[in-house]
Amino acid sequence: MTRPTTTSSLWLHVDLVPRVGELIDIERDEARHAFGARRLVAGDIVTLFDGRGGLAQARLTDERTKRGDVLAEVVERTDAPPLLPEVTIAFAVPKGDRLSTLLDLTTQAGVSRLLPVDCARSVVDTDKLDRGERWSRILSESTKVAKRAWSPELVAGGRLVDVARAELARGASIAVAHTSHAIPLAVWRDALPPDCARTVFIGPEGGFDDAELTAMQALGAGTVSLGPCVMRVEMAAVAAAVLLRGESSARS
Repeated sequence: MTRPTTTSSLWLHVDLVPRVGELIDIERDEARHAFGARRLVAGDIVTLFDGRGGLAQARLTDERTKRGDVLAEVVERTDAPPLLPEVTIAFAVPKGDRLSTLLDLTTQAGVSRLLPVDCARSVVDTDKLDRGERWSRILSESTKVAKRAWSPELVAGGRLVDVARAELARGASIAVAHTSHAIPLAVWRDALPPDCARTVFIGPEGGFDDAELTAMQALGAGTVSLGPCVMRVEMAAVAAAVLLRGESSARS
């Protein structure tokens, strides 16, 4: 299908984008933003997305469901491809509410997959991600902000080396972010085939220990630098996502 010829700057999330001509409920919270803060009226166009590639331009109506949801009619629909190459950030789960910051900002940076890992120096268990509803909501809201057709996939994690082996098995190139004996991440990125999936591992506050680095290097992982400064986990994850999505000077 072709991409929509008319677009709206207001994106609204729906569970599944329907076919052209069908009506869909816009939940009250979403509709409140459209009719309130954005001052839209019946007849105005909004963009609907489902986080799985479905995009539509829909016309708001003045009809309501019994629950008070607004009905919108789909006038154009498309299935957008995911961002390529596939970018995965594997990360030690940070303390406190900094995980929400990591999920929010890496989504805006264009990450494809987010993968928690247990490291020797981890202080937070990956079970923290079991509160799936909250994290899904954060990812959905951030996808809306970024105007992405696809939400990142939050993948079940595990022990560092086990996760690294699984990434290799699915054909991804892997690297660990480290502060010494490393090459710039952009150099490692540019040496990869353009369509190659890539996964960068971000360690906990204390970094990876020597045994972990040795094990990862034995698997063929590159050792990459994100810059001259030490970063917290969430900042390092964002920096890695931005660099991995950056344009190669050789390709621009």
